[in-house]
Amino acid sequence: MSKPPTLANWLTLLFLSLIWGSSFILIKKGLQGFGFVEAASIRLMAGGVVFLPVGLYHFNKIPREKWPYLVLITFVGMFIPAFLFCLAQQHVQSSVAGIMNALTPVFTFVFSIFLFKKGYKISHVVGLLLGLVCAVMLIVERSETAFTLNIYAGLIVLATICYGLNINLVKNFLGDVSAIALSAVSVSLGGLLSFLFIFLPRHEHYAMNEERWIPLAALVLLGILSTALAQVFFYKLIKDTSAIFASSTTFIMPIIAVLWGVLDGETFHLIHALSIAGILTAVLLIRK
Repeated sequence: MSKPPTLANWLTLLFLSLIWGSSFILIKKGLQGFGFVEAASIRLMAGGVVFLPVGLYHFNKIPREKWPYLVLITFVGMFIPAFLFCLAQQHVQSSVAGIMNALTPVFTFVFSIFLFKKGYKISHVVGLLLGLVCAVMLIVERSETAFTLNIYAGLIVLATICYGLNINLVKNFLGDVSAIALSAVSVSLGGLLSFLFIFLPRHEHYAMNEERWIPLAALVLLGILSTALAQVFFYKLIKDTSAIFASSTTFIMPIIAVLWGVLDGETFHLIHALSIAGILTAVLLIRK
C-alpha cells in the first residue's frame, strides 16, 4: 500500500507540473518550423540522445520478464502521445491542449478500478469529476454564434487514455524497477525507434534553414526536459505514492499552459479563470 505523499512528493509534483505545463508552448514553437511528424520525432530523439549512455548501462539490468511491459510503456507513455499532441496542436491552441491533458487522471482512475481492481475514496471521485468538468468547460467554448468543438481535440483525449494506461502499467508491473533504469531505457528506446523508422526514411524533411533553428531549439529543449529528465521524477513519484496522485500533475499543468498561452497572445476568458480554480480544488480533493 502506498504511503501518504510527503513534502518531497508534493515538490516533485510541482516540478513536473512546471516542466510539462511548459511543453505545450514548446510544441507550438516547434511546429512553426517543422511538420508534426518531424517535430515529434525530434523531441523523442533529443531525449533519447541524452539518456542513451545511461540507457545502455541499465539495459541488462531490466529483468527479461519485464521487457514486454517496458516496450509497452515506451509506446503508450511516450511514443504515441508525442505524435498525437503534435498533430492536434496544429489545430488546437497550446493552452487548450494543456488544459485537455487534465483528462489523464480520469483515465488513470478508470484503468486502476476496472483493470487493476484498486480501491478508491469518494474524494478521488469528486476531484476527478470536477477536473473533468473544468476541462470540458475549456474545450467547448462559445463563439459569437454557437458552441464549437475542435475535432482534433479527440486526438488529445486519445493521448490522455495512453497516459492513464501507462501510469497504471508502471505502478502495477514495473514498481520493482528503479526509476532511473526505467526512464533511461524507455526514453532511449523511444529515441532509437524514432531515428530508425522515422528520421532515416524521411531525412530530407529535416533539412535545416535559418527559420528552423529556433523551432529546433524548442523541440530539443522539450525532449531533454519533458521527455528525458521529467520521466525519472515521474516514475519515481508513481512508485513512491500512487497512480492517482502522480497523475494529478495534469491538474496543475493546465495553469502553466494557460499562462504561457496568454504570454504568447492566445485568448483568455472568464471561463478559463473559473476552470483553473476548479482544477486547483480538484487537486486538494485528490490529496485527501
